[in-house]
Amino acid sequence: MVRSIIIKTVSEEINIRSSDAVTLQEILRAKHLPPSLFQGYLKKEKNVTPVPLTTIISTIPEDQEIELRCIRNTDLRSIVPQKIIYKNVKNSVIAIPSVTLGEKGCVETIQEFNPESAREIIKEKVQSFMTRESRSNKLVVGISGGGDSNTLAQALKDFSEIRDVNITFFTIIFDPIWPSSAAERAALLCQTYGLEHKIFSETDLKGLLRMKRSSREFYEEYCEKFGSNTNHFFGTYLISLVARRLCREIGATEYLLGFNREDLLADLLFSLINGQKPLSFPTRSFGGTKLLMPLWDIPKTLLDACYPKYSLSNYDERAEEQSTFQRNLMYYLAHGVDDVYPNLGLSLMQGARRIFGEKENWSELRHRQESDLYVSEYADPIKTLEVEAFLKKHFDSEEK
Repeated sequence: MVRSIIIKTVSEEINIRSSDAVTLQEILRAKHLPPSLFQGYLKKEKNVTPVPLTTIISTIPEDQEIELRCIRNTDLRSIVPQKIIYKNVKNSVIAIPSVTLGEKGCVETIQEFNPESAREIIKEKVQSFMTRESRSNKLVVGISGGGDSNTLAQALKDFSEIRDVNITFFTIIFDPIWPSSAAERAALLCQTYGLEHKIFSETDLKGLLRMKRSSREFYEEYCEKFGSNTNHFFGTYLISLVARRLCREIGATEYLLGFNREDLLADLLFSLINGQKPLSFPTRSFGGTKLLMPLWDIPKTLLDACYPKYSLSNYDERAEEQSTFQRNLMYYLAHGVDDVYPNLGLSLMQGARRIFGEKENWSELRHRQESDLYVSEYADPIKTLEVEAFLKKHFDSEEK
C-alpha cells in the first residue's frame, strides 16, 4: 500500500508518496536526510503523537497523517541538492556525485566514468602528484594485480617518459594474501606496457630478506601468535619490507604503494577516534627512504573502474577472516562518510593535513635499528619487545 508522508522543515514542506513496507527512517535515508535531524509525528484532527522513526509505516492507522519534522531551524534547501546535473558517458561503469554550494542554491553533479575516462583522470592526478612530490630518478612500486595498482602502473609509465625516471615494479606471491593469479595479471600488464617487473615467490622472499626460516613458517607462526584475522598487518609489513630492500639494492630513495582515499581515511579515523595524532600522508619517511602515495585522494571505486575485470577477479580471490573488527569498522566508516555528503571524506583528510601541517606535527615513527622496525610513538613498549623478539627468530638483523 502507498501512503502520503510530509517532510517538514522551517522553510518548506515536502509531500512524498511511499510504500508502507518501509520504516520512517528509511524514507529519510532514501532522501539522504539524517534521521537524527527529524522527529516523527502522527496527526489526527487536534491530536499529535510522537513516534520513533523505526516505526514501520504499515503499522500506522490509515486515518492518521504522518509528518517527519526537522528538529532544527536548518534550511535544507541550501545544502540538499535542488538541482541535479547528469554528465553521462558511453559504457559507464560508475557514477560519482559532487555538490556545489552557493547563493544560487545547492547543485549536485552526477559524473559517470567508463574505464577510459577513469584511467585518464587518474593518470593526470598521478602525474601531478609525482611532479610535485617526487625527487628521485629511481622508484620502486608495489602492485598487486588488482585494478587500482594496475592503473597506477600505467600512469607511472607515462610519468617515467616525461621525467626520465627508472621504475622497478614488483609483486609478491603469497597465498592467501597475494595469490599467483594476481601476480600473473600484474606481469601481463607490465609486459604489455614494457615495464620492468619482478615477481617474488615465497622462496625469493627468503633470499631477498635474508630470512632464517621460510616465509611460510614466518607466516604460520605469525598467525598463531597474533591471529589469522591480522593478515592485513602482516601483508603491509611484508610489502613495505620488500620495497625498502629493493630501494637499497637499486639505490632508490622513494617507493610507491597504492593506498587510496578510503585506505588513508580509515587510518585517519582510527587515529582520531583513539586520541592519537595520525601518521603523515600522502608522503611518509622511513629513515632515508620515503613512501609516496599518489592515489591518496582517489576513491577506490574510481580506481577499480579502470580495469573492472581485474578488480572483480581480485574481489573473488580474497580470503575470509583477514581483518580485525576494528579494521572492518574503520573501512565501513571511511566508505560511509562520502555517502553522508559527497567528498566529505576528502575534506576531512585535507583538514587533517592543514592541522598537522609539517611532518614533525604528525605522529612520529621511531626506528628500531636492530629489527629494522618502525614503531608508532603510541605503541605499547612490552608488545614492541614481543614483536621484535618474534622478528629476530625469522630475520637476520645485520642484513635486514
